[in-house]
Amino acid sequence: MDALSKLQEKNKIHSQHQRNASWSTVWMFCLLSPLLFSYGYEFYFSVIKNVKVEAIHPSIALLGSLGFGLPLAAMGDLMLFKRVSKLFLLIIAEAWFIWFWVVSPLSWLAFLPLAPAFVILQVQLPKIKAGK
Repeated sequence: MDALSKLQEKNKIHSQHQRNASWSTVWMFCLLSPLLFSYGYEFYFSVIKNVKVEAIHPSIALLGSLGFGLPLAAMGDLMLFKRVSKLFLLIIAEAWFIWFWVVSPLSWLAFLPLAPAFVILQVQLPKIKAGK
């Protein structure tokens, strides 16, 4: 009976690792979505619509997307919300970033969601430290 309980515990740990891996895939797709959207936006207007679009250089788009996504992911990972809430807030922040980074020429405004994320993290910091 002891062997069965050990096997059950190993299966439980393995399924938890698989769920975490699938969530990591979702997070990475969400974090790379501004970059993919910027490439798709430029492709759509330049190739399909045959309209000249003032697009930012792909390396600048990559640096901007990573400069927004990585701090947001780090702060979001520490926040004390459920995964679904974190995903919903990430999608909202990414939509904001995509709109102002790719579509509108207000790239400085695109980084604004980092400020509320930082404030939420600072409010939750005592609970985070107490939990560890």
